Amino acid sequence: MDYENKILNPLTNRYVLKTGKIGIELSKNIPKIIVKEIKCTDDKIKECNAKKKICNIETGRCISKLKEKIPKILKEKIEIIEDVVKRININDLKKEWKKLYEIAGSSPVFDIIESKDNLLNIKLSKTAKIIGLSGEGTLILRKIKDIALANKELTEIYLPKNYTGKHYANPLYNRVHGYMYYINETNYTRISRIVNTINLVNQKYNSYKLAESFNDEEKEIKTHGIIGIDILYVEPSWVTELVKGNPLQNPILNKEGQIIFSKCAITTNTIEKANIYLQQKMPKEFKILYPKYIILSSTKTISVQLKTFIESDYKIANIGYNKHARIIFKNNGNLFIIDPWKQEPDKGTKDLMKLISNLQFIKRKPEQTTEGSCTAVSYARTLHMVMNGVDNINDKLSFDYIILASRLISKYRR
Repeated sequence: MDYENKILNPLTNRYVLKTGKIGIELSKNIPKIIVKEIKCTDDKIKECNAKKKICNIETGRCISKLKEKIPKILKEKIEIIEDVVKRININDLKKEWKKLYEIAGSSPVFDIIESKDNLLNIKLSKTAKIIGLSGEGTLILRKIKDIALANKELTEIYLPKNYTGKHYANPLYNRVHGYMYYINETNYTRISRIVNTINLVNQKYNSYKLAESFNDEEKEIKTHGIIGIDILYVEPSWVTELVKGNPLQNPILNKEGQIIFSKCAITTNTIEKANIYLQQKMPKEFKILYPKYIILSSTKTISVQLKTFIESDYKIANIGYNKHARIIFKNNGNLFIIDPWKQEPDKGTKDLMKLISNLQFIKRKPEQTTEGSCTAVSYARTLHMVMNGVDNINDKLSFDYIILASRLISKYRR
């Protein structure tokens, strides 16, 4: 288009010749008419397209689509939409669950009503032998249950134990069916009430999202609850760079300062993969950490793995025997074992102390609860000692290493 010999008619938004009747009239009134300069001509647009870019209408320059800025008005609209999203924090949701659970009976349909706007995105599955609860919403239920555990409250109203026909046990979990319950009358009645409560919560809080924080005033005065949600925690960049995570999935501290990780049955393979990752990312900082997880099938003899650690230059390792996790480390020519829970050496530890003359047990305040997460708790303490010195066994465990241990376990857990 010949822009030099044409002028924009503001009434029709079309260009006309400057030498024509209308063009001459428009030219006379140019001072009174705002004529916007055309930066992106046809030639300029073709030039930008050839470079796989777009023409910036404000500057006339070719820019990458990724660098294109959102107009200010549109940005303000987006922010307004985000502000309108209804939110509920996890502690208020716990209170609401309890209220609705008390009035909920067994579900007459025994099915979870699915909707993209559900606050609790949970699916119900059934086979000939089991009932399963799966989906992202079960993570919320598990977290609420652990908050109740930290507060020493009833936990069975959130994710109940599985009745096996002889006794109650924590439900098994897999990625297909989630939390699994045997099909029997007891489980059917209990899960039916859970299902009905889920539907009531989703109906009442349709389109709600879970808030990721409290206000700062509440955080400053709380010493128990979810780290970074109830308890004030400023996450350092090095933790985030190693493993990003959602604060809602952070571990919980109870009133005694003990840690609830919401993670049980952690494999040694998970910890070993996490150790390798840390030593690849931060080799200097984690060079004293023994990468293998020492597992003893018997404490009556010194295993090859334990002997390898003792003779190596590594100073600290995670060790497990008699279905319990501990830490073993070297200091001033001696070996020491610390336990995340037990106050006195058990039979297995005493056996090892008889075999290894310079091995000692150090009594400490328990950092583990009845949750059964000895592997996670001992791993967090191990990371703390690696970074701050092996003699830091009684220092308050830094939130950084609690968060890091939790996220690494989630990252490499099968």
